[in-house]
Amino acid sequence: MLLNLHIKDFALIEDLKLEFSKGLNILTGETGAGKSIIIDSVNFILGDRASKEIIRHGYEKTYVEGIFEFISNSPLKNIMEENGIDIDEDIIILSRELNVSGKSICRINGKMVTTSVLKSIGSHLIDIHGQHEHQSLLKEENHMELLDMFGSQRLHILKDEVHVVYSNVQDIKRELQSIMGDDRERQQRLDLLNYQLKEIDESKLKTGEEEDLNKQKTLLLNSGKLFSVLNDSYNNLYESEEQPSVFDRLGKTLSEFKSIMNLDEKLSEIHKSLEDSYYGLEGAINDIRGYREKIDFDPELIDQVEYRLDTINKLKRKYGSTIEDILKYREKIYIEIDNIQNSEERISSLKARLDSENKILFNISAGLSEERHAAARRMEKGIEDELKFLGMDKSRFVVNFEIIKKDGQIVCNDKGVDIITFLISTNIGEPEKSLSKIASGGELSRIMLAVKTVLAYTDKIPSLIFDEIDTGISGKAAQAVGEKLRQLSGSHQIICVTHLPQIASMADTHFYISKASDGNKTNTSVKILNHKEKINEIARMLVGAKITALTLQHAEEMLIMSQKIKKAN
Repeated sequence: MLLNLHIKDFALIEDLKLEFSKGLNILTGETGAGKSIIIDSVNFILGDRASKEIIRHGYEKTYVEGIFEFISNSPLKNIMEENGIDIDEDIIILSRELNVSGKSICRINGKMVTTSVLKSIGSHLIDIHGQHEHQSLLKEENHMELLDMFGSQRLHILKDEVHVVYSNVQDIKRELQSIMGDDRERQQRLDLLNYQLKEIDESKLKTGEEEDLNKQKTLLLNSGKLFSVLNDSYNNLYESEEQPSVFDRLGKTLSEFKSIMNLDEKLSEIHKSLEDSYYGLEGAINDIRGYREKIDFDPELIDQVEYRLDTINKLKRKYGSTIEDILKYREKIYIEIDNIQNSEERISSLKARLDSENKILFNISAGLSEERHAAARRMEKGIEDELKFLGMDKSRFVVNFEIIKKDGQIVCNDKGVDIITFLISTNIGEPEKSLSKIASGGELSRIMLAVKTVLAYTDKIPSLIFDEIDTGISGKAAQAVGEKLRQLSGSHQIICVTHLPQIASMADTHFYISKASDGNKTNTSVKILNHKEKINEIARMLVGAKITALTLQHAEEMLIMSQKIKKAN
C-alpha cells in the first residue's frame, strides 16, 4: 500500500506531500490542474522511462519519493534480499531523481539500484491503469498475455519451459543451417573462422594482461615525476649534503637517549619507540632506493606497451569487450571449426536432437494449451460476472482459441501453439465478434475494469491506480463503476483519477487538485476535502461553476447513498 508520496519540482508541482489511506482514494479537479501529473510521478518512481522534460521549468532536477507498506510474506522479500537491499521493518521507500543532464538516480531503502530493479520491485507494489490503457484490449497481440495472468502456477511453469525449449530448437536449426549450407558458403565460413582463430592465437592474450599493461603505462608515463620525488625523498632522509639527514639525526637522538633510558621506565618506552622508528625509517629508505633504481625511462618500452594495448583494443572491437570475452569467443569458433570439418557426423547428431527437442516442445505446448483453456473458462465466467455488475448484463465474453499452422502443419513459437483473441457480444442474439468491432469506448473501459477486478482477486499486488477509468461512461454505468471500485477497495488500496461525481462520491479520502499562478509560474496543489468541501466539489462536478442549492442537495444525497453502499459492502 502506498502510504506517502513526496513530489518535488516535477512538471507543475513545486513541492507536494500526499498521505494516502486504505480503501478508495479519489483525485478530482479542473481539467489541466495536474491530476495525471501525480499519477505520472508514481510511474516515475516505479521505473518508467522518463524524459528530462518532466523537470519543473527553471530547476536543475526533480525528485519523487514513495513510502509503501511492506507485507512480510510478500514475494518482494526474496527479490530485495537477492539485490542486497535492507528490509526496514514494515516499509519500503522508493526514490528517484532525474537531473537536466538526463542522469537518473534510483534508490530503494537508501540503497542505489538500477532502473530495472526499481521496476521489478515496483511491479509488486502497484498496478497502474493509465489513460487510454483500455485501448490495449483492441490489440489482439495483448490477449494471450492477459489470459495467462489468469493461469495457474503450472501454466506459468509450462510457459517458461516452452520458451526455453523453443530457444534450444532455434539454436539447433541455426547450427544445422550453418553446417548444411552449400559447399561454397561452408568454405567461406571456415576461412573466416580460421582467420579469426589465427589472429587471436597469434596475439597470445593472457587474462589480466590489459590491466597490467595499463598500470605499466601509467608508471612509464610518470617515470620522471616518480624519479624526482623518490630521489628528493631519499636525499632528505639519508644523503643530505647541506645538513645532517633525517636518518642521521634520528640515529644521534637514539644514541643520546640510550644514556638516560634507565633512569625512568617511561624513558625506556620512549627509547623503544625511537628505536622502532629508526629501523622502520631504515627499511623505508632501502625501499625508496630500490624502487628508484628500478625506474625505467626507456621510450621504446612505452611504445611497446602502447602497441600491445592497441593490438588488444583492435581485437576487443572485433571479438569482445574484454580479454576474457575474446578468449571465450576463441573457444566458440574453435568448436565451430571442428563441427564444420566433421559435419556429416554432426549433422546426423543435430537432426536427432532437433527431432527430440521438437517432440518435447509439442508435448509441453499441448499441456500449456490445456492450462490456457482452463484459465479461459475462469476468465470468461469472472469477466461476465463483473460485466453484469457494471451494467453489461447481456454481454457474453469469449476467449477464442486457434492453432498456429503453416502449410497445413501445426507449428510452435516461443509461446506455444495457441492464437488467442477476445470476443464479445453485448446484445442477445448477436454473435461474438472482436472487441474492436463491437465495443464502444465506455464498454472498453468497463471490460478493462472487469479484467483488472478479476485479476486483483488472484494477484498479490496491494494497490491499484486508475487514471480516468471512467472514459466514455455516464449515468447508471458510472454509478456501477463507482460501486465496483468501492467493492474492490475492500481488498486493495485504490487510487483513482475521475471526472464523474458518481465515482467521486464513493471516496474514503477525497483529494482536490488545483493549480494557481503568481504571475511568474504555475503551481499544482492538493487538498484533502472535509465533508462540506466534498459536497461542493461533487456539486461542481455535476453542473460546473453554476452551483445551486438544489445541486448541493443532490450532491449531499449522493454522499449519503455512497455511505449506505459502503456499509452494505
